Amino acid sequence: MIELFARRAAGLSLVALTAVVPLAAYPSLRDWDAELAGRTNSSSTTVPELLLGGIGIWLIIGTGLWWHWRRTTMWPVWARWAAFPSLFISVFTCFSIAEQRSTPIALAVGVGLILACWSLSEAVRLVMTRPVTSRLVSSTMEIPFPTRGLKARLCVRDDRIVLDGLASRRKRSRDVIAVPWQTLRSIKLIDVEQDMVCQVLVFSGLPEANTREFDVTPGPALHLVGTARELLVPVTEEVGRAVLRAAEIRSATIEVDEEDLTEGEWHRKSGARRTDSLTDAQRRAGAHHRTDYRPYKMAVVAGFLLMPLLMLSGMTLSLAAGSKKWQEQFYVVDGVVKPWNVVILGVGSILFLFLLNRFVMKPFFSFMEGQNFIEAFPEPPAPPKNTGTVPGSGRKRKKR
Repeated sequence: MIELFARRAAGLSLVALTAVVPLAAYPSLRDWDAELAGRTNSSSTTVPELLLGGIGIWLIIGTGLWWHWRRTTMWPVWARWAAFPSLFISVFTCFSIAEQRSTPIALAVGVGLILACWSLSEAVRLVMTRPVTSRLVSSTMEIPFPTRGLKARLCVRDDRIVLDGLASRRKRSRDVIAVPWQTLRSIKLIDVEQDMVCQVLVFSGLPEANTREFDVTPGPALHLVGTARELLVPVTEEVGRAVLRAAEIRSATIEVDEEDLTEGEWHRKSGARRTDSLTDAQRRAGAHHRTDYRPYKMAVVAGFLLMPLLMLSGMTLSLAAGSKKWQEQFYVVDGVVKPWNVVILGVGSILFLFLLNRFVMKPFFSFMEGQNFIEAFPEPPAPPKNTGTVPGSGRKRKKR
């Protein structure tokens, strides 16, 4: 427990530091620019004021970290997003100084800020995932492992093992191939004796899957077999043994169904939504094959109900505190709450949340629902043949 707390505390501190470093540099850069221009009225904005001005960004970053509390591989990404706004204005100021004041050293300062923020975000990844200790393995935190000769990485999560980033290292959340513990039939470390090509089907959001192929060179490899997936992932001997240990510990309490699944059983066990409960558009898109459905819309409904209540609470608090500033913010005129203000604020809040849900949250959750699914399979699994390989998944052949 102490180790996990220390890892998360260090990670959060580094995320904050990644955001603060370029933010703290900005007032100095503005003073430098004013000095070179011969001005005396440089920016008087302080770092605390800048932090308060970006409170909305901090709320988004905090929400993202809470969302990916166990997904440690996403923490460096959120650290970079946290640094981006202040890094952008700081680097832009450096380039402006270099161009307008003929000071090439400003370019070096801008590049140094970029490298510093990138290094800090990488430090977040290291403190969260390395070294791989027994306490980390027995926890629910995601542990990434490198593969041998592939762009993808192998991630051991609390409920599944995932191979992601087959197409690009920059798009780790795309092309995810997952095998949940309840569908994992076997995982072994074997030696591959000849070049092979492993072909897998990746969920595309449509009835037709995307096909991905990757090379498997001679050497150690993990052989994973699920109810609808067979994978051969090249790894080093050390990584393979670490993954086996993590998979053994995390799947120890999960009951594995060794029997072949019928279509009905597959839908029931995977938690997939039934076709008759979907709209025509969702049915055409194959939405009933997704298995990570959650009632996210309930949060929006709660928001609809809470926003007017929040405004009423703000009005009451402003009256109780006697703060003129708060009363102005919550439309309390001369200590009197006008009913029409409450109605306008309530309707405006609901309209805002409706537009936010329609054009932002709904597309976002639609995308996220496609990220985790049972073995990334586009359709219920077919009964395996006697070839020893599950049809439609993990087909191996000699490399031409």
